[in-house]
Amino acid sequence: MGEASAIALAKEMESPLILLDDLKARKLASKLNLKFTGTLGVINKAKQIGAIEKVKPLIDKLQATNFRISGNIITELLRKNNEIASR
Repeated sequence: MGEASAIALAKEMESPLILLDDLKARKLASKLNLKFTGTLGVINKAKQIGAIEKVKPLIDKLQATNFRISGNIITELLRKNNEIASR
């Protein structure tokens, strides 16, 4: 319900960026040509701009909740932020 409200509001705005983690909501936003990011995108951006020092502690906290994250996505995010060695 929260995602539906966010999408509805975004449709009324000019060039919004929506925070969506739900796959169905992301697919709908994509069909509606809306820009979106997720929690991991926000964490990645925070690291890029220097707002946080490391990504891994936040990923660890997320994993301690019911937030589901693919291991491959975690690995890629950590590589992208130089927190694990590249292959």
